[in-house]
Amino acid sequence: MIEPAQTETDEVVRDDANELLNAAVSYGKRMLRKYGEFGPFGFRLNEEGKAVMESIAQHHMPPDASLLHGLLRQQLLERAQRGKLPAAAMASNVTMGQPSGEGYRDAIMVEIEHRKGYVIKAFVPYKITGGQFFGFFPRVVRFGAIRTQPSEAQLFTP
Repeated sequence: MIEPAQTETDEVVRDDANELLNAAVSYGKRMLRKYGEFGPFGFRLNEEGKAVMESIAQHHMPPDASLLHGLLRQQLLERAQRGKLPAAAMASNVTMGQPSGEGYRDAIMVEIEHRKGYVIKAFVPYKITGGQFFGFFPRVVRFGAIRTQPSEAQLFTP
């Protein structure tokens, strides 16, 4: 969860950010349980303030994760420039330089950006267990404590 708001506007922005964070972590968890990994993906807020998946409008997807991340960022940037984007989140599977307090090195990194200037990176450390013996045992995804840090605006720049 993202830290508490100071004003009513801050509260709306934080609620939007939490909506995007929850959607991204939930989707990331589903992909980790099913496949044991995931490529970059994104969510955006729709007109009703609900998080919806942002699909990349491209027929032939590049296999490189950094290229996919760039395509997603470009698509969200174009939406933002047209004024059609209140907030967005892009998620990637990363390895952290320092392990979490739980000793986890892998994390879902969620970059959240709101048009009102709120920009943050959230790291949700995780560990996968199970999934052995030809998938007979299901994968279990355990999450550690979320770390957040300020980030720089890339979609909503003046």
